[in-house]
Amino acid sequence: MRSRTRLPAWCAVAAATLASPILSMEAQSRPGWAPLPLGCAPSRPRTPHEEATAWIERGSSPVAEPRATAVAPAASAPAEPSAWELAGQLASFTPATGRARSQHFTGEMEAEVRINAAAAPYPALGPARALPPGAALVELHYPAGSSEPATLLAMVKRSAGYDPDGGDWEYLVLTPQGTSTHRGALPLCKRCHADAPHDHLFGGPR
Repeated sequence: MRSRTRLPAWCAVAAATLASPILSMEAQSRPGWAPLPLGCAPSRPRTPHEEATAWIERGSSPVAEPRATAVAPAASAPAEPSAWELAGQLASFTPATGRARSQHFTGEMEAEVRINAAAAPYPALGPARALPPGAALVELHYPAGSSEPATLLAMVKRSAGYDPDGGDWEYLVLTPQGTSTHRGALPLCKRCHADAPHDHLFGGPR
């Protein structure tokens, strides 16, 4: 069950101070009525992508969107959603694994991995074999039994020096339309993929 969001202290003070003189007695007498603090809008329902990716807000500090050749930036607030530069190529990505239960998110979704041409060696990797810069892998996540993905996770190998201790991988959280909502050297993703056997890659849905 989702816990109720706690309002900022100033918001609660504003409610107590301003609600009574402004709102009519008739409105206040309605069953179940409660004043809504000024400047505090009720939250809208989450989209399937937002529901699936809420974990990343709890488990990491997403970083600002970097340029492809940039060094991985320090952790900061999420970047504004923007179209992923490879989104137009997704249709040409080839399946690299079958569809299976994924360990991402709540563990209840199914996923498959698709890759671009630069990632062709995946998933047959080994100790002396790493993917080259430009390699991109996308894991499409589906609600069980659905033919439409709810969210996508991607990894792109960047140029040497982007994030040396993370294998120079950039991680992205994408909507099904290819819009990035989080990207960079995301700490939650990095921490998990540090345990992968080869080149920070596990070899299938996880």
